[in-house]
Amino acid sequence: MKRHTAMLLVGLLTLSGVLTACQTDTKQTQHHQHHTQTTQSTQLNITFQTDPAHPDKDKPVKLISHITADKQPVEDAKVEFEVWKQGAKHEMIAAQKTKGGVYQATHTFNEEGQHVAVVHVTTPATHQMINATFVVGNPSASHHGTASDHKSNLHLHIEAPTDAKAGTQVPITGHVSKANKPFTDANVQFEYWREGDDKHLFSDTAETKAGHYETGLTFAKPGTYQLKLHVEKDSEHDHTTRTITIK
Repeated sequence: MKRHTAMLLVGLLTLSGVLTACQTDTKQTQHHQHHTQTTQSTQLNITFQTDPAHPDKDKPVKLISHITADKQPVEDAKVEFEVWKQGAKHEMIAAQKTKGGVYQATHTFNEEGQHVAVVHVTTPATHQMINATFVVGNPSASHHGTASDHKSNLHLHIEAPTDAKAGTQVPITGHVSKANKPFTDANVQFEYWREGDDKHLFSDTAETKAGHYETGLTFAKPGTYQLKLHVEKDSEHDHTTRTITIK
């Protein structure tokens, strides 16, 4: 009787160990699968254009984005166009998928001038954005003021490395001061584009210390680029531009 009881106890312990091992293996497998899904997010290639390329005021225009990953069209994205005329209210416009990774929406702009578009792309694995600019209508030269047109007391300076290379993140800093004191808590962006290209990109900044606004930019191709520092706060609005060479 004792021998039978002992054998039964050994059997139960063995079965318990097997079940525990199976549960452990299952948990490890589930964790591995979750980790794989998380790390498989692929960098998206996002483009933006308007049709026609130079939209007219009060006439419908198509906003078009082509989205690929590993050179394959992305068909499962949620795409929204955030558009606004500089200094005006932002609008969010949902895009519809057509085919081949192309998403588009139709919109009518009732003001002439330079507009900004941010393409928001969300997939099951990632969320990415790009910025672009385009001009609506034929605004007069007075709508395209340069830095010298702005009567501002701000002092702006762009700091960028001289040995920057394409395909790597390049640290860019905007130094902003007023009356020899750091100009803080401003809305600061960098606009940048390759000379000869129509596409302009925008990047927000972080104020790492008083009056120092930093970002990291990745330039896709070698060449000469224009960097434009935009600064806004209350009634203050100014910008400055410098050239950077990417090797």
